[in-house]
Amino acid sequence: MIVPFVLILIFLAGSFWLIPRLSFIRHTNLSSRQVQLLLAFKIFISLLAAYYFTNLSTNVDYLDNNEGGKFHYNLLLSNPVLFFTDFKNDIHTYGFGGLFKSENSFWAYLRFNLLHKFIAILDLFTRGNFYFNTIIFSTIVFFGHIAFYRIFSEIYKGQQLAILITSFLLPSLLLYTSCIHKDGIVFLCLGIVSYIFYRFLSAQRRVTFKHYVFFVIALLAIFLFRNYVVIAIVPAMVSTLLCKIILQKRRLVLVTTYAFYFLLFFLSSFSHSFLNIPAAVVERKNDFATLLGGNTNIAMNELQPNFQSFVANFPQAINHALLRPYLWEFPQLSVLLTAFELLIYQLLIIAFIFFRKKQASPPLFNIFGLAFFFNMMLIIGYTIPNIGAIVRYRSIFWIYLITPVICNIDWGKLNPFQKNKAI
Repeated sequence: MIVPFVLILIFLAGSFWLIPRLSFIRHTNLSSRQVQLLLAFKIFISLLAAYYFTNLSTNVDYLDNNEGGKFHYNLLLSNPVLFFTDFKNDIHTYGFGGLFKSENSFWAYLRFNLLHKFIAILDLFTRGNFYFNTIIFSTIVFFGHIAFYRIFSEIYKGQQLAILITSFLLPSLLLYTSCIHKDGIVFLCLGIVSYIFYRFLSAQRRVTFKHYVFFVIALLAIFLFRNYVVIAIVPAMVSTLLCKIILQKRRLVLVTTYAFYFLLFFLSSFSHSFLNIPAAVVERKNDFATLLGGNTNIAMNELQPNFQSFVANFPQAINHALLRPYLWEFPQLSVLLTAFELLIYQLLIIAFIFFRKKQASPPLFNIFGLAFFFNMMLIIGYTIPNIGAIVRYRSIFWIYLITPVICNIDWGKLNPFQKNKAI
């Protein structure tokens, strides 16, 4: 135990010295001490989460991932060639079909193979120590938080506290990006993609070849780990780019593009390939119903791959994605805490509706973020029949909604003793 402990101390000392000195971090305008405190808090929460998942939780995904990493670590040491080529077995077994399937396809198992191989590489330094792996992973994911902080601190100048809260302290986001799982990797890549896309939208920012390379790599990683996220993010980007071109007709552009997307979505049902998106959504819903067990399952209506069924199920999808869990429906403490977090978000949204600041038009990045958030909530609402999974899957997307909401509330109207004083 002494050797891992010493290595952990060396890693922490190196991280706290190096990270504040990196150019990407220095451009946040946060002091070195502030960056170190934020990183320390991220790591501390990650260690608490690791302890929770090790000793208290019935969720074994994180520990199973660590064990999967150990298997691939042993494979890396004993047969390095097979370590990098064993994915061919799934190609021979399943082919390249089933792009959106949750099991029994090359794509379904690729995301786990990649995750386990990533852990195996960490194991070269950590020897499979779950807490050490967690520290390294949370340190890497920290850059995703920094990316979102840089975006919103430029959009909402003078609101540092509000942006610090939403970029680093959202509870479910902190929890589900702490231990090694696909959520943290996707969040990090979303931070990279969003930051570079924000630079592209900004007239004051230049996008270099280096940015395009990172953009493509991050988008590819999102596709490999959660391909349906790409289905949600690309239409949001296209709509935003059209809004940038057609400045005076943003509402018309959004209505027109989304009408086109929905038409394309349902027309794809005539395809007999993986391009049949409605059938893929229905299949994914059925896979989730089969895979997910536990005591937080919720009833879902039957979904068919046609226009009428999707329209009929739309209210339920919105309810599941944005209103569940209710405070009263599950007695477990963990569910009550997530319900309380959701209630706070809902109250903030209500405050925004009635007490928002006046502005000519929303920033282009917010149009993208809100469109992307809406797309993801539809996917989650239509496909996931389990409260625990809903909370985890949507946790990394709240930042796109809650940050603009908090920063655009006129807090002076809510506090008569501090009129016109923002957070």
